[in-house]
Amino acid sequence: MKTAPHHGVIVPLVTPATADGRLDEAGAERLVAHVAASGCGLLVAGTTGEVASLPDAVRRRFVEIAVRVAAGRVPVFACVAHNCLADSVALAREHLRQGADAVVAMLPNYFKLEPAEMRRYFEQLADATPGPVYLYNIPATVGMSIPLEVIEAVSARANVIGLKDSESAPGRKEALAERFAARADFALFMGAAAHSAAALRLGFRGFVPSSGNYRPDLAAQLYAAARAGDWPRAEQLQQASDAVGAVYQKGRTLGQSLAALKAMLAERGLCGPDMFPPLAPLDAEARAALRAQLAPLT
Repeated sequence: MKTAPHHGVIVPLVTPATADGRLDEAGAERLVAHVAASGCGLLVAGTTGEVASLPDAVRRRFVEIAVRVAAGRVPVFACVAHNCLADSVALAREHLRQGADAVVAMLPNYFKLEPAEMRRYFEQLADATPGPVYLYNIPATVGMSIPLEVIEAVSARANVIGLKDSESAPGRKEALAERFAARADFALFMGAAAHSAAALRLGFRGFVPSSGNYRPDLAAQLYAAARAGDWPRAEQLQQASDAVGAVYQKGRTLGQSLAALKAMLAERGLCGPDMFPPLAPLDAEARAALRAQLAPLT
């Protein structure tokens, strides 16, 4: 039987950018080192990484940097989201060749897909990918939720070893846990960070918090508390992580929240505040307000 070896915290990295739209390679190296030092794994070019806005060359180079700087200390996942299956497969093969530990695949999002079409897409992608694949459910951006029946069917593929689920619908995480948490060959990761402690208590293997870019230590401590069964401590750390998330998320669209997160990282000298078009960096006034909000958390 296949096994799903990964667990713990996988931080969905922001993608450091230069003002003229290139990868900030020095910033990428600093960010990877910062997150890996806390023992957290890495997800390159996910939603937090502005995946829909990144040239493939930027994605490939960032994976190369992440693999090199992580140096086997923590796992490196790479998102292969594309509306074209052939492009997703090409990226998957390249990222695995570069040394990524797994690739992460979400639904294409131009056409509204029926469950049978979702299943066919993921099965075609998995069959063409020579390495581990995680499914990624994120209705907030793709406009569709992957049904549990589709996940179960696709999980029969030998190289489909888990799911990152970022859906916050009532009952979703409980239904996932009931169906998949006991399986040794399929790892559940919670992508809605506010549900991390609750998901771990249900049997999820790990979680994927964007706030881990700023405070990977909090995420690592939360996971350690959950592993130890110290649920009061895990809940305290969940609240602390939620407070960090609220600074850049509250009252903002997803794109604006990513700009605010980069501005927070700029305050720590990890990368600059620039964004890949069409997203824009925070202006000076917004950055000053953000700085004031951060003061009590540092």
